[in-house]
Amino acid sequence: MLVVIDNAIPYIKGVLEPYMDVEYAPGDAFRPVLERYRGVPKCLIIRTRTKCNKALLEDSNVCFIASATIGEDHIDKDYCQACGIGVASAPGCNSAAVMQYVFTAMAACGLLLEDACQRSNLTMGVIGAGNVGEKVARLAKALGMRVMRNDPPKQAEQQRLIGEGLFSADSAIEYFELEDVLENSDILTLHTPLNSSTVGLAGKHFFQTLKKGAHLINASRGPVVDDDALLASKKPGLFLSDVWNCEPAINERVLDRAALATPHIAGYSVEGKQNATDAVVRAMAAFAGIDSLKSFTCHKEDERHHLDTEGNLKSQLLDFFPIAELDNALREHPENFEKLRKEYIYRHEFDY
Repeated sequence: MLVVIDNAIPYIKGVLEPYMDVEYAPGDAFRPVLERYRGVPKCLIIRTRTKCNKALLEDSNVCFIASATIGEDHIDKDYCQACGIGVASAPGCNSAAVMQYVFTAMAACGLLLEDACQRSNLTMGVIGAGNVGEKVARLAKALGMRVMRNDPPKQAEQQRLIGEGLFSADSAIEYFELEDVLENSDILTLHTPLNSSTVGLAGKHFFQTLKKGAHLINASRGPVVDDDALLASKKPGLFLSDVWNCEPAINERVLDRAALATPHIAGYSVEGKQNATDAVVRAMAAFAGIDSLKSFTCHKEDERHHLDTEGNLKSQLLDFFPIAELDNALREHPENFEKLRKEYIYRHEFDY
């Protein structure tokens, strides 16, 4: 069996070679490899740049896809299911890195107040309270902010568990309706998956409802924000974004509108990348029956930073992650979006 691996996935070279035939290719250039090995059973290990749809997969003999990403919106799962192609991903692998991004972006734009008493007057709205959003909510709470979570699927699942007696109502997380979150949040951060219910979620009605002076951070997926609605609105106050419609050919008017702009690297930490590689290797091992790799772990570099929540937050966060350098580089050469992303040096996460 052949496994085709995105050549930008770190920590994976040499891992599968003792067990399978391996080819490496750029994420957007898998098709020539698939055609070269027509008729050979194949597995793919990919990132978001490989669009796994009928155009790529038809007559390819692909039987399994493992994505080193938290999301799966680049994979046509209906088509894969119809063709008997297995799919796995790495949910939560870089959730701590994206949380780090959110608070560092806030610090860089003066939104993360140093005074704890002043922070207690701020409300953070978290839209999408999954692996990433929940980490964001918990740190915001630890820093003294009020937190309003919006996540209808999570809310429904919690209610189901309470109703079946499998979860205590006393331990329940409080969720809010979207309009309540929009009307009451001073800082709003998006962490939804990309699907039919979230494309254009931040559209005309969203911005009309948004509290005047509120700020918006998007570290989920670009299409969650409707570019036209954003550009037509006087809200939000500040727009901070790591993700964009039509990447890498981003809308420069939206880039100009952003107070902070980065090339989709929020999740690019050493630890996040190691977690993702662990997940796809283990998934591949389970699919192919490679017992020795079913508990595979990358070499873990124990170099996490420690965030002193009582200390100067801005200086610590910007020391851990000098985010302004990326913002400047993207603004100077937006055509280098993909180059900046590929050449980004992974940073270490923090604990607190």
